[in-house]
Amino acid sequence: MSRSKTSKRHKFFKERLKEMGLYDKDSDYNGMIGKWIEELSAVFANQGHSGMSANLTLIIFDKLFDEWQNN
Repeated sequence: MSRSKTSKRHKFFKERLKEMGLYDKDSDYNGMIGKWIEELSAVFANQGHSGMSANLTLIIFDKLFDEWQNN
């Protein structure tokens, strides 16, 4: 995927996080959820995923995290 497309996705995430109030000091974890999601989005954008690799990466990450939590 092109850098401009991943940058647009990252920008979209940041805008939505702000709209959702996840940067606000009165949100969960004093606004840190927004910052943490933004950081994950930046890493994800820098990896340059296409739509298919993005979906596979997220599905596998989520599965592994669920397995880890349930151990």
